Amino acid sequence: MSGARIALPLARVPLLILVAIWLLPGLLGHDPWNADDATGIGIAHQFGSHGDWLVPRLAGEHYAEDGPLFYWLAAVFVKLLDWLLAQHDAARFAAGACIVLTLLFLRLAGRAFYGSTSRDNAGNNKGLGGGESVMLLFIGSIGLLLHAHETISDTALLAGLACTYYGAALVEKRPYAAGIAIGCGLGAAFLATGFAPVLPLAIALLATPLFVADWRRREAATALACALAALLPWVAIWPALLHARSPELYAAWLHRAGPAALLHEPSLANAAYTFKTLAWFAWPAWPIALWALWLYRRKPSSTAVVLPLIALITGLAMATIVRAPGELPLLPLLLPLALLGAQVLNDLRRGAANSLAWFGAMTFSLLGGLIWVGYMALQTGFPPRVAANAARLEPGFVAHFAWPPVIAAAIITLLWIALIFASQRSPQRSVTFWSAGLAMFWALTMLLWLPWIDYGKSYRPVARAIKSALHGATGCIASRGLGEAQRAAFDYHANIVTERGVSGARRDCRLLLVQDNARLPETNPGGTWKKIWEGNRAGDRSEKFRLYVRE
Repeated sequence: MSGARIALPLARVPLLILVAIWLLPGLLGHDPWNADDATGIGIAHQFGSHGDWLVPRLAGEHYAEDGPLFYWLAAVFVKLLDWLLAQHDAARFAAGACIVLTLLFLRLAGRAFYGSTSRDNAGNNKGLGGGESVMLLFIGSIGLLLHAHETISDTALLAGLACTYYGAALVEKRPYAAGIAIGCGLGAAFLATGFAPVLPLAIALLATPLFVADWRRREAATALACALAALLPWVAIWPALLHARSPELYAAWLHRAGPAALLHEPSLANAAYTFKTLAWFAWPAWPIALWALWLYRRKPSSTAVVLPLIALITGLAMATIVRAPGELPLLPLLLPLALLGAQVLNDLRRGAANSLAWFGAMTFSLLGGLIWVGYMALQTGFPPRVAANAARLEPGFVAHFAWPPVIAAAIITLLWIALIFASQRSPQRSVTFWSAGLAMFWALTMLLWLPWIDYGKSYRPVARAIKSALHGATGCIASRGLGEAQRAAFDYHANIVTERGVSGARRDCRLLLVQDNARLPETNPGGTWKKIWEGNRAGDRSEKFRLYVRE
């Protein structure tokens, strides 16, 4: 009975349920939001609506930041599910598919590196296997949660890199299969995001023979040769076709996503931002990974330690030379951190494991309770202070009760309570509680609060208001200060395509759309422009859009 209780939260079916609770809520049921989600949906929309599948475009302009692979996949999902889902929901399924592939390859890599089960020195089954440990550490990382539900090419990057790690785990036993997995994984990652994000793992693959004796044998050379052969079509065909179409477009892509993107000096500000952000972004994977490195400091070098460690160090160095620091360059670092930490998840000290377990249990139980209280306030007005704050943040929102999300949220809450009371003390419980609590928090938020969140984040009302203010006017619309996400959202919702800059747009543009900071005084666009409309998203106190017509 005791063994069954320990295994309950770690069994295969409960783990699949946990992944589903963590992944599915948030993929459907809301418009494109700000930043990267709207940009990805906008590019997929352009692929599907304009029929040019070679050149990624955003609101009519070439998009050179990434490769086309993820956006091809998103556009295919749109075509396949157009009869069932809205385009933005169908495109977001591509992100879900890439995350599923990432988890699959991580599980296979963990099993290949560490075995399918974990055993103590006496040979007794300790519960959580290597593959499952990697999965739990990966989905438990705080920084992954939101980005895993966005239409971004970095999800395809993660899938490609995870496939590469799986191939590396096979090098010593199945060199031909390893080579194919490594080559296709690196190739898919390159075709998704470009050259720079792939470089740390490529360097790690080339440097591992210096530290691991088994990688200096014939099998490793065979695997790397097969990997090179499998990689070449991925890195050659699409760039060659793009160059044949337009050398100018190829040069723009090479500058933004090719090797030229690495020509930047390290920055202390970027380094400080990277480590400060990584402290919460990769929690709790990074302290467990550090514990793994401490335990393995005197043991013989192995691929399972050397390869992810070199990739992690190189990736951290790369994050200090990116053009614009942000969270997305840190996503690939979650893979080596999860692989390193999974090796010692069953060997955590009792005090540390119990502390993390109960910190997760109390934190997410409190957050779950607050989500339910807030939902009750939205529906009933009680507690009145919570209801007043919700109304102040999203003025004009009207809540509507629906049974399906409430029932689903109640079931997930009961599963969370059962998980806490059904499991006994064990090292695995620490990450299990944390990952399950994070999944519960996200699922409750998406099920109960999604209409309220979408009301404030959607650009649909703003786009339609601009369309109405045009009164059927045609011709070009110049823009100033308009971000990529806003350009994508206005094109997607209202077929409003703007040209950048007042001076850069054609001189016959009679309309000008300006995005300003609402907290600052209105800026004069110069020239003979007359304002005919202004507005913003509900509850947004930072953005202000103004539409002008040339007098």
